[in-house]
Formats: sequence, C-alpha cells, structure tokens
Amino acid sequence: MKMKRTLIVVFAIASVLAVAACGGASAAGSSTSPSPGGGGQARNGAAGQLVQINGQTLILTAATGDVTVTYTTTTTFTRTSAAVLADVVPGQCLVASGQKDSAGILTATTVRLSPKTSTGCAPGGGQFGPNASPPPGVSPRPTPSGPPAMPIVAGEVTQASGTSITVLTATAGSQVINVPTTATVTRMSSASSTDLHTGECLRANGTRDSAGAVQATSIAITPAGPSGTCATGAGSRGPGRGGASPGASAPIG
Repeated sequence: MKMKRTLIVVFAIASVLAVAACGGASAAGSSTSPSPGGGGQARNGAAGQLVQINGQTLILTAATGDVTVTYTTTTTFTRTSAAVLADVVPGQCLVASGQKDSAGILTATTVRLSPKTSTGCAPGGGQFGPNASPPPGVSPRPTPSGPPAMPIVAGEVTQASGTSITVLTATAGSQVINVPTTATVTRMSSASSTDLHTGECLRANGTRDSAGAVQATSIAITPAGPSGTCATGAGSRGPGRGGASPGASAPIG
C-alpha cells in the first residue's frame, strides 16, 4: 500500500513538471515572435528607393527590406531637384547650413530653396507644403546623438549679389550669408503622383497599419545618388540624405 502511494506521488510530480515545461516553451516561443511590420522598421513613415508602382500602392526597397506605401488624393507631394547659385533670387525661402566665422557670418555648404507660401517662409526652415511646418511654440526635438548640428540660417531671400545673400529671418532680422559656388544647392517644389518614377528616392510620412504598410500623408521625392542608390537606414530622416534631419535641433539665425 505504501509503495502504491509513493508511485502516485511521483506520477503527480512528473505531471506538474511536464505542464510547467510546456508553458515555458510556449512563453519562449511567444517572446521571439516578430511584431507586425518586421523588425527594425520605424513605427511611422518609411524611406527607400521606389521599385514598383501599382496604382496608388508603392513598393520601396529600404534598409530593412521592402516596404509598402499607399497614398490617396489628399496626400501631398514635394520634389527636391538640383539647383545652382544663380537660382538663389529674392522672394524665395532659403535654409542654409554651414559654418560661422568669429563675426557670426555663415558660409554655407548646403542651401535648400522652396517657394514662398501664403503664410511666408516657415521659421526654422520647415518643409514646403500644406501643414508641413510645426505650429509656433512647439518645442524642438531632442538633438540626435553624434556630432553637433551645423548652424542654420533660414528665412526669405531679400537680396542676392554674387555669393553674398541677404536673408530675412524670423528670429534675428536680416542676415548676410556667403554662398560659395562650391555649396550644394537644391530646390524643393510641389509635385504630384504623376511625378513618381521607379529608381527615385522617396520619404513617406504617415502611420503604419497592422501589416506594416505606410498610409502616407505626404511623400518627398529626391533623385538617387551618384551610385544610383538612396541613403536610408536607421536614423535617416529622408532619402538621399545623411546626418541630421531638417527638423533636428540646431542653432538657427
């Protein structure tokens, strides 16, 4: 009788251990299940090279793999194209980054131009397009880790004489900057879905659905780099761009 009770106890303990082992294996399996959208993908938006156009559905090749982007009739489009110093003329909005000398004069290494909208030029060089700039009073984003951001001068061009450009800023009034012929000048303009072409670089802003597809509210188009590829990846704020994004915190004015 004693032997029988002992066997019953041993059997009960073995059953409990087996159930616990199954539960542990199930928990371990669930902890490694991928989340919707794939690992390493940003929660909002996507950047990459456009490889396929299917109606209002786009396929981008990004650093983490292919990403689906959809757009609607309310999605806004902008295009960035190459420009030259002669394109810097009064009446345009300008964002210049570079280095300031001891007198506070900025010598630009990059210049981005965009049309003046009905509300003027966005303080801090917000992107061109409806509702693209943050409202006044919004706190700047935290400065990304790495090298400090370059000084920026942003505002409306009021005078252009050779390499000397006068800019009316929102924070410091008129400032004169130097734009050498070696500076990289680009121009942002409004675009539409008909401007989409495979091989170009896109930055889609919007939310991801449960399947990982981006529902774009705005799409920025830029040409591919010299090697025919787009500079995307973790921390990148836009196709074909490296370093801090236009919205990154930086000295302005």
